[in-house]
Amino acid sequence: MRSVPKIQSCSVKYAENDTIAAIATAPGAAGIAVIKISGHDAVSILHSLFRGVPDPELFPRRMVHGHITDGSITLDEVLVCFMKAPHSYTGEDVVEIQSHGGYTAAGAILSLVLEKGARPAEPGEFTKRAFLNGRIDLAQAEAVMEIVGAEGKEYLKRAEKLMEGAFSQRIRKLIDDLAVSESLTELNIDFLDQGLEAIPKDRLINSLENTIRTLDAMLASYSTAQRIKNGLRVVLAGKVNSGKSTLFNTLLGRKRSIVHNRPGTTRDWIEEKIELEGVSVNLIDTAGLRETEDEIEREGVNESKRFLKDAEIVIYLHEAGEETFSNEKYPFDSSNIIPVISKSDILDKRCINKEILCVSSHTGKGIDELRNAIAALASPLINTGDSDSLVMVERHRILLSQVREHLLGALRSIDEWSEEITALELKEAQNKLEEIIGINCSIDVLTTIFKSFCIGK
Repeated sequence: MRSVPKIQSCSVKYAENDTIAAIATAPGAAGIAVIKISGHDAVSILHSLFRGVPDPELFPRRMVHGHITDGSITLDEVLVCFMKAPHSYTGEDVVEIQSHGGYTAAGAILSLVLEKGARPAEPGEFTKRAFLNGRIDLAQAEAVMEIVGAEGKEYLKRAEKLMEGAFSQRIRKLIDDLAVSESLTELNIDFLDQGLEAIPKDRLINSLENTIRTLDAMLASYSTAQRIKNGLRVVLAGKVNSGKSTLFNTLLGRKRSIVHNRPGTTRDWIEEKIELEGVSVNLIDTAGLRETEDEIEREGVNESKRFLKDAEIVIYLHEAGEETFSNEKYPFDSSNIIPVISKSDILDKRCINKEILCVSSHTGKGIDELRNAIAALASPLINTGDSDSLVMVERHRILLSQVREHLLGALRSIDEWSEEITALELKEAQNKLEEIIGINCSIDVLTTIFKSFCIGK
């Protein structure tokens, strides 16, 4: 984990000798479970229940084999690692006990740890202590939950960047830039009677406009981050009986959608998540597009049109033998269309148009090429702007929007040349930026952020 300089942060009252403990791994049957202890008494608690050689305290950051005992009763065979403050996740003395997985062994050890003087950790309290002890800033703390909740490799990669501090460094640069502008503006106020300017109007205006453009790019990146996090909407569409459901099952790797020769079998949409080249994709099977008197099927067609309107990528299927598909006007507007001839195993000749993919769900022909085509269209949708410092968290987006409003207010005040208002708007913008990384934040902000964390993180 990357260490950052200690920053001015919220003042949260908790006893200095308060030692916390929790099971850090998910509950249920597993090979191992990890019980984490953090605080002043972590080592003394370990000594009271661990029997093993050598003493873990003498060999920090190394695994030591032994047993957890309650008096003469051995609870479990374990591995123990001691991390001495400040070189630990929380910045405090930390002990991690690896026991056998499952509810019983880990639960028994945690109960014993609590009996020895620790208290149960609150949700996110280990990460909260890492923040309060200056190990990470608040944006990096929030990255922990983004990492935990990541469902695709691409989003995990971006969340790791957030944890490493790339986004925080950009926020700090903005804070520094605004601090300089604010200081010079206040100098203008001091020397106003003498007719001197520490910073000319045009220079300040240019600086603020550049900062606003930076903010606009950062705010625009939020939609990219959400697209990566929630998955790209990839819709399978086409006429009835064109092979959409069969292809859906093939791409999914299991039978999920009902397949039948009768046209109009699919009357409702079906959505499943898959991963292609590390990118999370929401694959959506839809009802075939046609005019119908069947009220239920007609509703399904309407749903298909709605999904097509919101789709980021459309796989449009043309059945083998269809001769007019190349001149067909698609019944929707989309720049990311992959035209496909399905059921190509029944074709008696190869596809002539190289821009059209011929696939067969039965033989597997063209399926890999289709996956590659989806990944190629997905790439520009998830790689816009500065990929190392995407705005990934809603709280950050809201605060950056507020920063932008304050800077616009500062620009308006410059037109009237009211230095006091300009300085005030710049200071408010700084405060909002500082709140992102946890400088001078409120207790309520911390409470709101960490209550969403899981126990043991």
